[in-house]
Amino acid sequence: KIQEYDNIKNMNIQQIIHQYFYPFYIRRWAERFCEVKNGQTVVDAGSYLGGFTFYAAKKVGQTGKVIAFEPDPKNFEILKKGVKVSNLKNIILINKALGNNIKEIELESDNHFSSIVIKTLKKPTFKVQQTTLDNEMENLRISKVDFIKMNIEGAEIDTIKGAKKTLLNTNHLAISCHVVKGKNTAVIIKPMLEESGFRVKVLKRKRLIIDMGHIDVYGSR
Repeated sequence: KIQEYDNIKNMNIQQIIHQYFYPFYIRRWAERFCEVKNGQTVVDAGSYLGGFTFYAAKKVGQTGKVIAFEPDPKNFEILKKGVKVSNLKNIILINKALGNNIKEIELESDNHFSSIVIKTLKKPTFKVQQTTLDNEMENLRISKVDFIKMNIEGAEIDTIKGAKKTLLNTNHLAISCHVVKGKNTAVIIKPMLEESGFRVKVLKRKRLIIDMGHIDVYGSR
């Protein structure tokens, strides 16, 4: 308890919110059908300021690991500081965007510490390296993933395309879907996951005060 109090004293308001309050929100949709467990390997695609990353890292314990992807440099710096303050040793941070190939891309930076793939042409942009989930898992020598939480603001279709090998050895996914070019990405993601052997559920969020009606896709084996 003393260690936890010291950690909070060294955090800014964003870190406190995302380590101690945001998890109550995100785990309600991410763990709707399957909970993160001790010893598991978890991928947090779209870590943002680390709400789910820190929550999952505490649940998987010392024998598990969390690989957190966050492309926005502003978010990533806050995330790095949060990891240092938390003293969690089982988090691997990757400052890259996810997609279906390896190249440099341009993202828009939102005003509330978020990055978006869906271009509005109204917000400042930044360049970042894009990678694939297959490439990063191979680099880390990770052959099996227990849980993938994905909230990457419209890049979910391309990320699934770049994760064909990884998905064959993944047990559970929770994907927050978005509207791109007038169509919700869930329509395309569902058959893609079924092709990879997942049992798939497409559901609206009903149990949350915020984001009610948002569409999520769940895959399990």
